[in-house]
Amino acid sequence: MPKTHSWRTFAQWGKKWGPIMSVKVLGTPFIIISNPDIADEMLGKTGSLYADRPTVQMALLTGWDRALSGARYNARFREYRKLIGKVIGTKGSMAKFYPVEDFQANMLLKRIFQNPEDPAAAIRKSCILLTAEFAMEQFSDIHRTGAYLVEFFPILKYIPAWFPFTEFKRKAAECIGPCNEMADVPFAYVEEQLGKGEENNSFAADLLKDKGISSEKLTDLKWSAASFYAAGSDTTVSVVYSYLMAAILYPRVQRMAQAEVDSVVGKDRLPSFQDRDSLPYIEALVKELYRWLPIVPLAVPHRAMKDNVFQGYYIPKDSLVFVNVWHFLHDPAVYKDPSSFNPERFLGPDAEPDPIDRGLFGYGRRVCPGAHLARYQNSADVSVWINIVKAVAGIEVSPAVDEKGQAKMPVPETTDGIIVRPIPFECLVKPRSEHLLHVLEEALKDGENVN
Repeated sequence: MPKTHSWRTFAQWGKKWGPIMSVKVLGTPFIIISNPDIADEMLGKTGSLYADRPTVQMALLTGWDRALSGARYNARFREYRKLIGKVIGTKGSMAKFYPVEDFQANMLLKRIFQNPEDPAAAIRKSCILLTAEFAMEQFSDIHRTGAYLVEFFPILKYIPAWFPFTEFKRKAAECIGPCNEMADVPFAYVEEQLGKGEENNSFAADLLKDKGISSEKLTDLKWSAASFYAAGSDTTVSVVYSYLMAAILYPRVQRMAQAEVDSVVGKDRLPSFQDRDSLPYIEALVKELYRWLPIVPLAVPHRAMKDNVFQGYYIPKDSLVFVNVWHFLHDPAVYKDPSSFNPERFLGPDAEPDPIDRGLFGYGRRVCPGAHLARYQNSADVSVWINIVKAVAGIEVSPAVDEKGQAKMPVPETTDGIIVRPIPFECLVKPRSEHLLHVLEEALKDGENVN
């Protein structure tokens, strides 16, 4: 098994052994899918056979088994989906969140301008999000395929921590606190606000208005909210950071995006959701950000719930099914020059496939429950879109320079794990103009009245 960035190795295996292949890892069949049509047929149209997740021992040891993404296909999983559906079950229900999304995107610009030496920190924005970020880094690490011996020998979890080969126990102990904090801290904040009678237009607040909620239901509510919040915040942080990298490596893209926003929106206000249909290049830019450095390159594995035969292949019960989303989005037969960042691939009559249609948000009964939040008129994620369009309108991005005045160009690569983000890099950011700063301050004042 590859030790890092396994999606690249799996893509090579797929070329050699075919779009559906398997390997056995200490007796467990790993089914690796390298074709999006097969993934859609197997996990979408026959999704009830593959709706489960594997039992991850490290998740059990750290408390991450309570999160939606890794939950087994059971009553708790269905309750999570039901709770999320109550609040964001329709596209129309999402409109009430647009004002706060817009305000927070404006706040992102302000934080970046206050800390231009470290825009990455500004993107991560608050102590609550920093808690979520640290917890998600741990989540990504403990879910790495084959990273911890306890996944193959579960009996090891009963051995004392001082015993050889039990480093995983020390790692698990480190993860318990941040895992709990990620769910407890923002939830307690919402409860406190509601207790004071303050207005709160959040996912959790909507559900907490049910006064007869049981303690068990309260736990489900808290963890459905935490799962939704953590995944969404991690997506936005990663994609906005990817934009800064792309703006440095491909300055022409930055100029074209800015020119479109300037021509449609002008320079006396910041773009809003109402401008979305008039900004096709920005739409293409967001799609390319998703495709270029996908956030979940190998997806979370599915588990076969019973023995079955798929297209003549015998799939044993408990097989783990891995979908190589990274390969789907970097297949040179589908995307011309896939390593290059080129939003124009999604424009015109011969546009290349939308990444959202190639497994970006999962498959079957495990598809992202925030589909209505993530899609707007068959477009990309609303939170990502509004942050990207504000960044385009307000920020000039250029490479950092070394002591000799040479540009320090970032490397378009990601961290490892089940959830990834661009590897850290340095850059220079500044407001596009002094006038922009005045426009931003006015927008923030108006936003405070709404929020």
